[in-house]
Amino acid sequence: MASVHAISASKTSHFDSVSVFNQQRLQAIHNNVDKAKWSYLIANNIVFKQAYSHCIKLNMPATEQLVIWLERLISGGQCANIFVEHVVLDEMSQARLTQLCIMHNVNLINVTTHQHGEVVKGPWLDS
Repeated sequence: MASVHAISASKTSHFDSVSVFNQQRLQAIHNNVDKAKWSYLIANNIVFKQAYSHCIKLNMPATEQLVIWLERLISGGQCANIFVEHVVLDEMSQARLTQLCIMHNVNLINVTTHQHGEVVKGPWLDS
């Protein structure tokens, strides 16, 4: 199981990688945003524990479509967080997305899980 690290109140990066088991970190990311903006989960094997306002779950698109989706969500202006299951980006795409995240104040979080083939529920959004 992943260890829990101390959480800094200041935001150090708009592009982060966090284990789904590091619930405190994921909760801090989710709670530290404008409540009028949306949080997205793009995944096939991770789900929200329950329905939450301003949270949308999308199925993972084809690999070649993912970067296009992320660019559109980030630049749309209505997004605060995008949680993506096991995102793998080339260096150029990551640099572009990081710059867009900074410009639009969006957190892009790569959510990692253990490879068990089971559905992992993301309990990080408990109130």
